[in-house]
Order: sequence, then structure tokens, then C-alpha cells
Amino acid sequence: MNLSRTVVLTDYAAGPSVVDLRVPDLQPGEILVEVSAATVCGTDVHIAAGNFPQLATLPLVMGHEGTGRVVATNGRSVDVNGRDLTLGSSIVWAHPWCGHCFSCAIAEEPTICENTAGYGWGPSPEGRLNGTFSEFFIVSPESKVLRVSDRLDPALVSSATCALRTVMHAMTRIPRIRFSDQVVVLGSGPVGLYAAAVAVASGAAGVHMIGGPKERLTITDEWGLATCFDIFSSTHDERRAEILDRTVGRGADVVIECAGPAVAFNEGLDVLRRGGSYLVLGQAHRETVSVNTTGLKVRQQNVVTSLSAEIVHFHEAMSFLERYADRFQLAQMVESHHFNLDHVSDALAVMRSGEAMKPVIYPTYNNPPRKGDLS
Repeated sequence: MNLSRTVVLTDYAAGPSVVDLRVPDLQPGEILVEVSAATVCGTDVHIAAGNFPQLATLPLVMGHEGTGRVVATNGRSVDVNGRDLTLGSSIVWAHPWCGHCFSCAIAEEPTICENTAGYGWGPSPEGRLNGTFSEFFIVSPESKVLRVSDRLDPALVSSATCALRTVMHAMTRIPRIRFSDQVVVLGSGPVGLYAAAVAVASGAAGVHMIGGPKERLTITDEWGLATCFDIFSSTHDERRAEILDRTVGRGADVVIECAGPAVAFNEGLDVLRRGGSYLVLGQAHRETVSVNTTGLKVRQQNVVTSLSAEIVHFHEAMSFLERYADRFQLAQMVESHHFNLDHVSDALAVMRSGEAMKPVIYPTYNNPPRKGDLS
């Protein structure tokens, strides 16, 4: 336990590499975790490519999604629910929001904390173990932690520590989904799929997904979606006409944008009814989007954005997995591509290409386990 094999990024041109970092003595309030599984996010691809130089700081330890087992603690004995943190406890953790800046303390919006250094974003001075693409990870004293049921697949838990907890936070920022609501979800990546599953579980009258490619959409075949559009075999006009037809010409009550590209923003507005709620989660580009703000005002449409999550949303995400993972066959998201630390570049590549929905990295395995191999 003196050393941890860890993926570090020190130069964008050279890309990530695996190095041995010393596991330091724990400071008060810190927790040492052995990472059980870490999943790759599109954000990791952007960070490795140097697309977020204003946010990511080199050198850094890569990875912000993950779960692990407690190896040691220094002064922390319970999680946020008051459950014991014993050696071997499976946990997840929120980013280390500072708790005392204006955003944290006054605005009560810690996800826009002015002082935090998010896990996987750097900097990682003196080899700090603050990214999940690593055998060992140190949870900061500022991070709230949550015990996780051992019945849950660590890979699926890891996927929920970004995509699903983000959806859970976002859902608190709009009126609750009603049984009469028609919901459109843009994007069929992990965030979009989780958003659609949550909307269905919330009792929406109809959930419509716009995404692709077709193969990725097959996970939703048994979900009972009202419509499922493959963007590669349908046009914007066709999708809009179908949604309007299914909503008596009004449009959707709620649109959840999880797609990312600039063009998705206006497609979402175009299928939203007057007075509807538009939840923006996915936009991640450098473009300036032209918006008909007069139409936005006249139609009294409510546009709401959301970013990251707090520990309460991790709690909701884990509760959702315990109740609905089998119902929505969510394990399919993490079954296809498994890697060890030596092949992190390959994991980033399949995420970049869209070949994998959610690549999984098992830091402590030379031969990554397949489905059913983990006890």
C-alpha cells in the first residue's frame, strides 16, 4: 500500500501515462479508498484532449467517476446517513465543495463553489491521489461520503456517480414531473438514458427519446417509451411533427437536453410547449448558439441549467439503482468494454468514438473482470 499505480496527465501532447505514486499519510478527515471501479466520462476525453484548459489544471490525476472500499480513515467514522465507515465499506463521495464561499454558504449552490478543485480536474501537486484512475484514492475532508450497498455492481455505481447524480440534481431545479406530462429527452448517452429512466419511473404520461446510433437505443426497448428517434434515420422536422402530433399540437411539457452539440439546444426549444420547462444538462462546446429570445419570452418557456451534484443527489442516485437497475436493465451500460490502468488510452478512445456507452476501468486487475466475475 506504499505505492499506487495511477494515471497522470502532465502534457496534452504526450497523453496520459501510468506512474507509481506514493500513498501519503492521511491528514485529519481524509479517507483512503481502494478503487473498485472507475468509469470513463466524455468529460475525461475533453480533459485529456486539452479542451478545458481554463478549468483543468496540469499536472492532474485523471478520473472523476468511481467507487471504492475504505482502506483507512483519519477521524471519520460515519457517512452522511450516520452509518459506520468500517474497513471494507463501499462508498461514493461528492466533490470537495469548500462550504464557506458565497456560492456554498449564501446562494446554497455548492456545485458552483468558487474554491473547489474537483476530482480528476487537477491540480495534483506532489502526486496527490485526487483522481479515480488509480489503485488508491484519497477522499478530502471537505467531501461528504455515502455508504453503498454491496448488492450493487461497482461499475454501475461508478457510472451513477456522474451521470445519474447529475440527473437527480437537475430534477430538483424544475417542477416535479407530473403523471400527465410529456417529456422529451435529447441525447442517448449515459446522462440521457438515466434521464429517460428517471422520467419513466416518475410516472410521466409519455417519454420521447431523441438519440443514436440505433444500436445504442436498444437498451430502451423494454422501457415503454412513447417514441424513440434515431437521429441518423430521421430529420428534425420529422421528429418535431411526430412529437407535436402526440401532444395535441402543444409540444412537450418538459424537455431535458443531454446531447451536448449546439444544434440540440434549439431542437429542444422547438418541441417545447408554451410555458414548458427546458432543462439543459448536456451543452458542452465552444460555439455561440443563436436563440430567438423574443419567441422564448412570448412563449414563456422556462430554461433551467444544472451542473454536477451534492451528496443528497448521490443518495437519490443510489436509491434509484437499488430500486430500478433491474427494471431498466441499466447494467447494459457498463457491460461491453472493460480495461485496466495500462489501457486507459484505449478506454478514452472508445468513449470518444462512441463505440462504448460507458467504458469501465478496474485499477486493481491485470485482467479486467467480465459480467458476473465480481463477488
